[in-house]
Amino acid sequence: TDGQELIVPCRVTAPDIHVKLRMIPGENIVPDGKTVIWDNTKGFVIPKATYKFIGLLSCETTVNGHEYSTKYLTFRLNNEIISVQVNDSKPVKLFKGQSLVLNCSITAAWNTRVQITWTYPGEASKRATISRSIRQRKDGPNLFYSILVVDKVHGIDKGQYICNVKSGPSLKSDSVTVFIYDKAFITLQHRQKNMLDVMSGKKSYRLSMKVKAFPTPEVVWLKDGLPAAEMCARYKTKGFSLIIKHVAEEDAGNYTIMLSTRQWNLQKNLTITLRINVKPQIYEKVSSIPGPTLYQLGTKQILTCIVYGIPQPVIKWTWQPCQQNHSRTRYDFCSSSENPQVLTTESATGNRIQSITQRTALIEGKNKTASILVVAESRTSGTYSCIASNKLGNDKRDISYFVTDIPNGLSINLKKAPVEGQTLVLSCLANKYLYKDLTWLLPRTANNQTRIRKAIVKE
Repeated sequence: TDGQELIVPCRVTAPDIHVKLRMIPGENIVPDGKTVIWDNTKGFVIPKATYKFIGLLSCETTVNGHEYSTKYLTFRLNNEIISVQVNDSKPVKLFKGQSLVLNCSITAAWNTRVQITWTYPGEASKRATISRSIRQRKDGPNLFYSILVVDKVHGIDKGQYICNVKSGPSLKSDSVTVFIYDKAFITLQHRQKNMLDVMSGKKSYRLSMKVKAFPTPEVVWLKDGLPAAEMCARYKTKGFSLIIKHVAEEDAGNYTIMLSTRQWNLQKNLTITLRINVKPQIYEKVSSIPGPTLYQLGTKQILTCIVYGIPQPVIKWTWQPCQQNHSRTRYDFCSSSENPQVLTTESATGNRIQSITQRTALIEGKNKTASILVVAESRTSGTYSCIASNKLGNDKRDISYFVTDIPNGLSINLKKAPVEGQTLVLSCLANKYLYKDLTWLLPRTANNQTRIRKAIVKE
């Protein structure tokens, strides 16, 4: 190690014999009494050796015309333990009477020497036989092995086995737990409950149970009584779990895990129900004709909202009246600064509500809910909103409810039949929520005159 004392033991039988120290290849190392000291009882002493003294050293002398030499190889001492691992598979499970074999593999840097010891339950009675080996590699770090063997294990041999590795000040260890069983067994339980909820569209979902078994049993998952892996390519068994990729509504059902150990004639089954939750969807949002709808003044109207979702959504209706002012400009589809009001049959705001009912029916193979709002008498323009909610979120449909006494929202009236030479009076009526900037386009001649009165906004 750099900075420590190094002794090259070039000892001689007579103190007056001249001895030289030489690096191979290289020059002689001459003692100067400080960095290199000659001691005929010890040899060459280097009090604070540096890495320049690493290599092949030769002690040389000549006695009675004969040359004598002794060579020593010095190397850099290393204490780097790269890794320690006990067995690849953990924990270790055995039946009584079987043999336990544990392999501790140590990877260490070049020039590293290690001490390996084991700590284990039967250590006091020396229950284990331990052997060691080393594999030196030219192209990588050295590998050390320590193998612990216990013949015919008993209950006293269960517990934690620790492989301790030491190199100078460096310490590392790894452990494994050993279980000893009298006979084969399978225990199977639900992790939390026997019914699970998962959201449709989830990228991946794992179905799993609490399983304790020895030896490891065969695993088969069933969906509604049929092998799951054969029903759908999205189902994969991994360990004791079933992985469902890209969860869809059709994945709802009863899933059964079957565990069996044929050699011991053991079998256990357990079923769990999977519910697929779906965010509310209002079908009229995609099926109805876009754009505003006109409702004749004083008429009775029926508004519907068909909803699908799991769990079944809660549906409510709200009302937001159009703002009232005398501007000549269009009201931009009934904008309003008022907060929407939740409707009931007793609501006194807006149009009188006759009833709000709800019923569920099987439509296209799905249980859908229809909410029906009956407006007893159309008097006020505004926006009705159907809001469907469940624990996954909500969906909303806005219905622009424009009440008008003008057929089709736009009409041109003639006061009386035109007579040549008399004044012709035409009037144009338009719904203020749909139209703005009313303008007459009239064919003109040199002799006739046309006067246009300003538009009048009528509430």
